[in-house]
Amino acid sequence: MATPSGASAVTAPAVVPVPLQTVRTGAVTMAAGLVLLGLSGGVYLAVSARAVGPVAFASLSTLWTLVYTFGIGAFLPFEQELGRAFAARSARGAGTGPLVGKVALASAGVLALLLAAGLLLSPLLASGLFSGGWTPLGVLALALAVMAAGYVTRGIYAGSTRFGWYSAQLGVEGVVRMAVCAVLLGLGVHTVGPYLWLLALAPLAALPLTLPGLRGALRPGPPASWSELSANLGWLLLAGTAAQAVANAALVVLQPLSGRDGTAGRFLAAFVIARIPLFLFQGVQAVLLPGLSAALAAGDHAAFRAKLRGVLAATGAVALGGVLAAAALGPVAVRLAFGDGFDLGRGHLVVLAAATGLYMLAQVFQAGLVALRRHRDNALCWSAAFGVFAAVCLVPLPALARVEAALTLSCAAAAVLLAARLLTRRENLTDGEK
Repeated sequence: MATPSGASAVTAPAVVPVPLQTVRTGAVTMAAGLVLLGLSGGVYLAVSARAVGPVAFASLSTLWTLVYTFGIGAFLPFEQELGRAFAARSARGAGTGPLVGKVALASAGVLALLLAAGLLLSPLLASGLFSGGWTPLGVLALALAVMAAGYVTRGIYAGSTRFGWYSAQLGVEGVVRMAVCAVLLGLGVHTVGPYLWLLALAPLAALPLTLPGLRGALRPGPPASWSELSANLGWLLLAGTAAQAVANAALVVLQPLSGRDGTAGRFLAAFVIARIPLFLFQGVQAVLLPGLSAALAAGDHAAFRAKLRGVLAATGAVALGGVLAAAALGPVAVRLAFGDGFDLGRGHLVVLAAATGLYMLAQVFQAGLVALRRHRDNALCWSAAFGVFAAVCLVPLPALARVEAALTLSCAAAAVLLAARLLTRRENLTDGEK
């Protein structure tokens, strides 16, 4: 999901079973990078909102959503599968160079399809989402290309257990983003263009600075066939895109529905504040999937269930706390972070916080299914949830009420459907122990 950091809250990088201590250490290291990246996302959005105002910020919010919805949905699965297959080859002592080349080629193919579709739809996108502006589309193209390369390199870092370099790529992106924001703020820049380009340039700067982490990771080896990648790659792509759409499509849909009155910009400001619990959840997410996978690899189904129950209880508590905090302090937090022109109202913040809580619960259920290798179930549940979102968007309600209802009901649908599938699989595990 496109969280305030822009980092994925869908799944942690996929790895083959490794010692649990290594998993925990690596997850904590990656969580450090996620926290820094998340902080930079909040700084970026707050600074740009104050600099350009609600109306121009609406275009930035739409671009932000498109970048992370398609970037994460399309390219995170390649990181996951490369990390798994890379680690598997390394464990066998086989060279990994041909495998990386195969994954890079597949990722480039998906990028080419996205760029071609964007080119064909560019007149419609420019007029419908960006009021005729073409700069956001150029930024979107560059950002997707950078993310495609970034996820491939992070797949290598994950598969070779180079978690420090993985975290460094996230951290460098965050530092660059905050540093440039400070410069723009100091120079008194109030035009939206530089803030738009920063969406692509910050991750672009992180790539060459962390390329030394690849040294020694790629070795010649046997040719890689497409079958070496999981047959679940297609399901991962579908699940990732659908999950990101459920989380973020409201921001895109609201722009054409509400017009150029700044509602979309104010909505994103409230969105960021309401999703602070999700930002805190990223560290848990980085540890959760590897921990569940390690428990299953060790055949410890009791530990799998216990860990899942514990994380569900903690997530539910955080989600409830987020709703209460939104009701008590949400409007004040929006004004402090974004300024007086971005106040959307207490009720809207509570609704967005509730949707965030439901999404976090869905993420926990999803992690359980992915650990059980139920990728098909995961993809179908998220696709059905997005179908709920699309259906609710057709209901003739005011723009803001329509997208909020669509967001909340689709997140609820995802949580219920994923929980139901996971419950069935957990019962199968329990029966197998008897």
